[in-house]
Amino acid sequence: MSEKNLAQIIMEWAVVFMRQSMHDFTRHAHSTGFSLAQMNVLFHLYYKGDSEVTLFADLMQVTPAAASQMVERMVKQGLARRAKTADDQRVRLVSLTEKGRAVVEESIAVRQHWMETLLAALNDQEKDVVARALSILTEKAGQLESAESPRTADAA
Repeated sequence: MSEKNLAQIIMEWAVVFMRQSMHDFTRHAHSTGFSLAQMNVLFHLYYKGDSEVTLFADLMQVTPAAASQMVERMVKQGLARRAKTADDQRVRLVSLTEKGRAVVEESIAVRQHWMETLLAALNDQEKDVVARALSILTEKAGQLESAESPRTADAA
């Protein structure tokens, strides 16, 4: 199989995967009453840990005041907490509460449901082939990402 054909197959899978994943994510976000921006912040905190409010302004491409207001709403909803740092009393770190963590984990479970349905349609041999192929792709993508990181830092 040519690289061009393989690339096309991978792109087709990526499109289907992203479309379904984003559809489930958006539907779940709307059903919970949280905005996509709030869900984005919750997922960032879940995977990356405590972060400064100013990071969310960059992440969402909004003003620091807008990010701060959104975080404040999330604090009032019990999804996050805000605390001063020991180093600089002006800096506010945002962290997830148990309620915020539960919202993220429920969202992950909703998004994974279709994947479980898809996998149930595969036989054992197909599951093994898919697992091996995706493991290889994940490993190689991680290597490329690591190799590109120093260049990104140099460009900044």
